[in-house]
Amino acid sequence: MTSSWATFIALYLRIGLLGFGGPQAHIAMLREEIVLSRGWVDADRFDEGLGLCEALPGPASSQMAIYLGWLQRGLPGGLISGICFLLPGLLIVLALSELWRNGQSIPSFTTALQTLQPVIAAIIWAFAWKLLRNRRAGWQRITAGLVMLGGLLNSFSPLTFPAGGLLLLAGLSRWLIAQTPSAPTPPSAGNAGLLAPVPLATAPLLFGSWGLLGQLFAVFFKTGLLVFGGGLVIIPLLEQQVVSLGWLNSAQFLDGVAIGQISPGPVVLTSAFVGYQAAWQEGGVSFAVLAACTATAAIFLPSFAFILVGASFLQRLRQRPSVKTVLSGLLAGVPGAVAAAAVPLTWTAVESGVIWVQLLLFSLALWLSVTGRMKPLPLISASLMIGLLLEWLR
Repeated sequence: MTSSWATFIALYLRIGLLGFGGPQAHIAMLREEIVLSRGWVDADRFDEGLGLCEALPGPASSQMAIYLGWLQRGLPGGLISGICFLLPGLLIVLALSELWRNGQSIPSFTTALQTLQPVIAAIIWAFAWKLLRNRRAGWQRITAGLVMLGGLLNSFSPLTFPAGGLLLLAGLSRWLIAQTPSAPTPPSAGNAGLLAPVPLATAPLLFGSWGLLGQLFAVFFKTGLLVFGGGLVIIPLLEQQVVSLGWLNSAQFLDGVAIGQISPGPVVLTSAFVGYQAAWQEGGVSFAVLAACTATAAIFLPSFAFILVGASFLQRLRQRPSVKTVLSGLLAGVPGAVAAAAVPLTWTAVESGVIWVQLLLFSLALWLSVTGRMKPLPLISASLMIGLLLEWLR
């Protein structure tokens, strides 16, 4: 079935605006609206695309929006559907970013942010636990442990082990271990696509000398190439870089993750918050908006490129055993990378307010998250209300 461009655009904007609840909720909405209600795409093509998007780096829900638009209207359709899906969330993050800046001098606002930080840290730990729980094989847990060790050394020692490099190393190590001594077959030309993140991740270094916008593009483009396993994977990939470059401190980064969580669309839109705050001091609101859009475009550019340029090739490539092996190793390391990033963030969160209050909030939020009794959005809302209540009681 076909639709007018106006109907097409309006639908993806509406899905983007109502896209709360995480990637699975987004994908369920896309299936309901596009497959079941309107019949624009058949169920088999939808499932085929979902399998591809789950195997690619980047947020699966935004990639599905791009993929479905591409199926319906070719390259222009994929570009427009992806932008429409992301645009409402981006605009909301921009508004909240300015509100965050203006609220720094308001006591009730800062107290609310203090109570929010241990809750966000708990949500990150719960995410890491859920990922690890799904990795039942011994080698998967060993890989996660080694990646976590590398991440902790990166945070607490002079040694440098970037999270993205550790994840790539985990994938390539798994591939090497899987080779038999009698048949050490290196990746063939047909399998070379699985190593695409390596040269692509170094290419943006060319833009590093182009001022702040170039730095933002380089950092977020590289991150977009390595977001495997869920949107919160941006935390180990980004946090240390953002802090070391002086764009935000750890507590402010946690605030940005919270804003990404409470906004519609993928949590990866935290990129807009980081870009906005990094540029605000240099050029005010207009430059901050430009920087936020640059960071957002850079982190989602790999997703658009993979779907719009190489979907059919990647669909075949992901079936190759060597590609599956590398991805299995990389995904096994993701829980360790997230947990390693959560350690210093948790310490920062506990120190940001009254220690016993922060520890209590962290413990309660961790229990509620791990047991599934509360989703992130209501948890965040409750913590903000607790913060406002504490300020009122002072």
